[in-house]
Amino acid sequence: MENNKKIKPNSYYSIQYWMINELGLKGLELSIYAIIYGFSRDHCGAFTGSRSYLADFTNSTKAGVDKALKSLIQKNLLEKKDFVNHGVKNCIYVAKEVANLVSYQSTELGGVANSVSQGSQLSCPNNIEDNIEDNTLSLEVKHFGLYGNVILNDELYDRLLIESEEYADEYINRLDSHIEMYQLHKQYSAYAPNQFFIKIFDMLRRDGHVEV
Repeated sequence: MENNKKIKPNSYYSIQYWMINELGLKGLELSIYAIIYGFSRDHCGAFTGSRSYLADFTNSTKAGVDKALKSLIQKNLLEKKDFVNHGVKNCIYVAKEVANLVSYQSTELGGVANSVSQGSQLSCPNNIEDNIEDNTLSLEVKHFGLYGNVILNDELYDRLLIESEEYADEYINRLDSHIEMYQLHKQYSAYAPNQFFIKIFDMLRRDGHVEV
């Protein structure tokens, strides 16, 4: 089988035991749910990739992916939202909240488990908020993400790349999709660029993509 250039060599997804024991998932549905859950865990982000990506990642077919997605939606485990971007219809998927059903005890099934401490409080190590120099806050701000909901300046964006070059853009898009899907524009309109930086930094640190 040829290597798929769409999938990063070190990409992985975590299958947790409650997905099997509590939700009763198996096979392709289990794999697809685990992938989308990884993107939308803790209500922060959504899966914005294509069916081809899911098919490639699970070594399946688009037809198989379509069937699994439809079934997961019918089981009320996934939520699908359509949107139009530059005249092109797209959709995003988010895993529904199942916190009341599961104990979040994870297990490794043929892969690398995600090193996330569920329920841990997000905080900024080493007082990172105080370490953001005042001169970075006066730079021209730009809109990042598919919907442009994340506001940063070049200095703060570069700092995210330094902290986690591989995952910075992915987590910017997660937060951007989260704001769009749950219509949180008013809440985040009060955010300054450094607050967006800290929010994304915390997400990266929570998932083990930043050294602390």
